[in-house]
Amino acid sequence: MEPAVYERTLRVPYFLGDRYGRMNLPYLMNILIEISGEQTTAIGAVPVEELGLHWIITQYELNMKRMPRTDEEITVRTFTKEHNRIFSYREFEVFDAAGHLLLEVLTVFALIDEQRKLSRIPKEIVQGYGSTESRRIRRLPKPKFLKDLDEAQRRDYQVRYFDIDTNFHANNSMYYIWMLDALGDEFLATHDPVYGNIVFEKEVHIGEKVESYVELAEDENDLLTSRHQIEVNGVTKCTANFTWKENGIEYHGA
Repeated sequence: MEPAVYERTLRVPYFLGDRYGRMNLPYLMNILIEISGEQTTAIGAVPVEELGLHWIITQYELNMKRMPRTDEEITVRTFTKEHNRIFSYREFEVFDAAGHLLLEVLTVFALIDEQRKLSRIPKEIVQGYGSTESRRIRRLPKPKFLKDLDEAQRRDYQVRYFDIDTNFHANNSMYYIWMLDALGDEFLATHDPVYGNIVFEKEVHIGEKVESYVELAEDENDLLTSRHQIEVNGVTKCTANFTWKENGIEYHGA
């Protein structure tokens, strides 16, 4: 079965970029999720809310050649090749105007009920996507944990009203902001991400204080890697690893 492919072309607005004209990763992830929702509407899929269910994202895996630029025209393509009784695996591809692939994202979705428990995926929800049902659960690589939180760099963040989405917990893009911001201004200016692996363990709610930990290391291929951990009151909410490359920007401060 061939998956139904949905795509949209858009121009990246300047307010979604950083001071160097690169699109901010958290905002790009929001756009990808918005476009996946557009496909759901376009194929006339049953809204999960009518069944008392809600989609959540449990993991992202990203491979990035480069981030889009502000005022650049990009095309986002999305499709769902496979699902099982618990998880749905949606893929995204982002291209520039010349058709060059900029990045790929694999997103693992799951359904929860009103009691916030995982729910089986009803057949009527996945009709129209062309997704193949599988009995297997894909085992994606997991991020490596930090070696020692006490030795890691840390920044704290208060969860605010505008951080919360319609599921009444912190929007997934906020985790990216908390994790990446902890790397500091100079690092983010002079490095570009080439790979990311993010696992969401538990929800973060309004009023909580987030502790964002990060350490830098080299992976088995001698590539610069950042390891991230989001904690609230001693509970791990999210873990992530990113791989980076230097971009040649000469840093001059704010």
